[in-house]
Amino acid sequence: MSDWLFTGSCTALIVLCCPLLTDRKHCPSHNLALHYSTTLRWLSEWRITINMSKTTAIIFARAGRRFIQPRPVTLFGGPLKWVDTARYLGVTADKGLTWSPHIDQVRKKTAQRMGMLGPLLKRKSDLSVRNGVLLYKQLVRPTMDYACPAWRSAASSHVRRLHVLQSKCLRLATGAPWYVSNRQLHEDLGVPLFADHIRALTASFDSKLADVGNPLLWQLGRYLR
Repeated sequence: MSDWLFTGSCTALIVLCCPLLTDRKHCPSHNLALHYSTTLRWLSEWRITINMSKTTAIIFARAGRRFIQPRPVTLFGGPLKWVDTARYLGVTADKGLTWSPHIDQVRKKTAQRMGMLGPLLKRKSDLSVRNGVLLYKQLVRPTMDYACPAWRSAASSHVRRLHVLQSKCLRLATGAPWYVSNRQLHEDLGVPLFADHIRALTASFDSKLADVGNPLLWQLGRYLR
C-alpha cells in the first residue's frame, strides 16, 4: 500500500491505494491503519491544517475485485468520507482506475470549447485552414491531453472517444467532405492520431524520470502502460 498526500491552501486530498496482494502480511486493513497513523503524525509534525470539507479518501482496487468497505474514520476529529471518485488538479481518478469518469469530464470541456470556437472554425469563416488547425492545437487539444501520463492506462475505447472529438474539430476547421476518411484528413494536415499523440507525450515524460531523485518514480512508466 502507498499513500499520496497533497496539500495546498489548507486543503488536502488523501488517496489510500489498495494493494493487489492477498497475503495477510499485506492485508489492506493492516496497511490502511499503518499509513493512516503515519499521515496523522506527518501532518502534526509539519503543522498542516486540513480542510475537511475538501478532504476525501478512496481505495483503488482491481476492476471486479471485491473488498470490504472500511469503517468510518476521523481525521483530527472530523469525519473522513469514502468516495468512489476523487478529483485533484483537474484529474478525476475512480476506484477501479478505468479513467472513464475523467474522460467524460474531458469530453464535456472539449465540446464546450469547440462550441465557443465554432464561429471561427465553421466553413464560412475567413480563417484559413492552417490557422484553424493551429487554433485546435493551441486551444482545444491541450484540454484533451492534459495530464495524459497519469491516465495513459485508460482503455483504447476511452481514448477513441477523444479521437472522435479531434476528428470532428479537424473536419469543422477544414470543411472536409464526408468521403474523406479521418485517417486521410490527419495525414494531409500533419496531425497525429490522438492515441499516437498521447504516446509521444508520455514517452517524453518517461524520458525525464531518470533525472528525478525519487526512485519510486523511475518505474512509473512501466506500470502505467
